[in-house]
Amino acid sequence: MVAATKMRKSQEVALNARPYAKKSFALLLHLLTQAGKEEIESVFMRTQRSRIRPGEIEADRIALIVITSDKGLAGSFNSSVLRRAVQAKEQLENEGLVEIVAVGKKGRDFFKARDAVIAKEFLQFSDIVTYSDVKPIADWVVEAYKAQEYSRMVVCSNQFVSALVQKVEVHDILPLLVEELARTAEGVVPKTGKYSDIAKQEEKPASSAGAPTRRNQDLSFVLEPSREEIMRTLVENLIQVEIMYFVFESNASEHSARMVAMKNATENAERLGEELTLQLNKARQAAVTQELTEISTAKEALTSE
Repeated sequence: MVAATKMRKSQEVALNARPYAKKSFALLLHLLTQAGKEEIESVFMRTQRSRIRPGEIEADRIALIVITSDKGLAGSFNSSVLRRAVQAKEQLENEGLVEIVAVGKKGRDFFKARDAVIAKEFLQFSDIVTYSDVKPIADWVVEAYKAQEYSRMVVCSNQFVSALVQKVEVHDILPLLVEELARTAEGVVPKTGKYSDIAKQEEKPASSAGAPTRRNQDLSFVLEPSREEIMRTLVENLIQVEIMYFVFESNASEHSARMVAMKNATENAERLGEELTLQLNKARQAAVTQELTEISTAKEALTSE
């Protein structure tokens, strides 16, 4: 019952955030496709060589953000993410030095036991993840990339599909890539299911009254502080929205998986109780039958004498 209640609350948070995330990804994708050469080469949009720590071999440093839970008893939720994260880590090691950013105790303990480099860890989230829980992660990701500590940042997490289905996905967050961002935006809303109607809410075509005239097209705009600064600030905020989206989806998947695991455990316990009760009844009946047989045998023996 507790797991079911948390599942409903976490799903509500994740699903309410999806329309906002979808519009944010669409805006970010539009900015990325419309940006000029100088803007594309800005800190958020270009592949750069990360800073090399003293004593390290010169190579690109890649941050693999693994989102798991702080608690167990969630079925295959954590094991599926960690299995996929290990595969992603092995693939990324061909491109550079991979460091783990652990979101959740299970991921931290898993990679620490395997002597992986833990660059950062974020633990002790609320049962129902809030903005204040996710903001430190989002801020760290943005600042670490701005400081050129990493040349690439990848996230591995569960995406909520339904109460019974959670899908593990790996996405590149930085640098910004049009194809990767389009794939992320497409996966925000499932193609089928209760919440697929959001994808059908396409923007209505502009009416003739609202269509831009030749005079409006010829207007020039004055931007403050600058086009590049506005673009950078806006992109930074949208990247934080993307990270929050992944964490919210993982939280909904976690509580859904835990609810299913608790439901299966309850059903298994009830079935085991029924089987043990049946065995007990059989044993008691066998004991009673044996006692009656012994009494009848003794009576027959005494009567025959």
